[in-house]
Order: sequence, then structure tokens, then C-alpha cells
Amino acid sequence: MSGFHCEIHVSEQTIQVKDLGSTNGTFIDGQPARDAMLQSGQVLRLGSVELRLEETPVQIAIPLLNLEQAPTSVALPDGTLSCLNHPSAQATLRCTQCERVFCEACVHFLRLSGGEARLFCPSCSRPCEPIPGVKPAKPRRQSFLSRLGQTLRLRCH
Repeated sequence: MSGFHCEIHVSEQTIQVKDLGSTNGTFIDGQPARDAMLQSGQVLRLGSVELRLEETPVQIAIPLLNLEQAPTSVALPDGTLSCLNHPSAQATLRCTQCERVFCEACVHFLRLSGGEARLFCPSCSRPCEPIPGVKPAKPRRQSFLSRLGQTLRLRCH
């Protein structure tokens, strides 16, 4: 077979074979083919290599996709929204990107140096912000050092 033996153009309806001036030639069913159509069942010979074109029926099956119902927030008795993950807990934070609502237990909490806290969505990792008009149900857990300062009283004389 030559380095650049032939071109094979495949379209939806036809297969065209074009010889590129090969040394050993291109043949379809033993007949020289300089520019010819290849039909189902015919043998294409390129030098000493023989290829048979066989059409096989193609069966395409797309499986049914069983989508589970995504969790949604519900309205609590006081009119506020519930957390997406905890239906009985009040949602106090909303993601700025995906708009999902969560309680403080669900969001990722990152405290930066200087005491500033950042809250991130557990679904898309974007920033969360407080929902306007909704008060947090309980304050965030205090750090060990702040609790230690409230527990110990040092008197200086």
C-alpha cells in the first residue's frame, strides 16, 4: 500500500473511493477504480489489503432517564422558607449563584484572619448571603477561646 494510496469520502448515502496515483492501484471487485462509488458487499483492494463493505442495521436505543425529584424548600408555619436539606429548619442563607436556601448548619463556614467569616453554598461552592428580613434561629457556635474568656475571670490587684 502506498503512503497516500486513496481517499475515501463517506456521506450519509454514498461511499466514494478516489485513487491518489498509488503504485499498486485501487480496485473494487477486481476492477481498477480511479474515482468510483463503493456499494454494500463489494471488496475494496488497496495493494495487498482487501476490505469488504458490509452494511449492518443500526439500532439506537436511548434509555429512559429516571430523574429523582430535586429537594425543594417549603413554607414553614411562620411564612419563612425551610432549608433545602432540613425541611423543618428555617433557611437563613441564600446562595448568590444557584439561589438555593439553607440553614447555617448546611453552609460551609470559613473564618478569615481578622475574624471575618465567609459562608459558601454546599451545592455550588459560591458565596451565600443572609436572606433579607430573616433572623438566624440561633447564633453560630462560639470558638473555644471566646468561651474560655467568658468562663474564666481573672482579677488583677
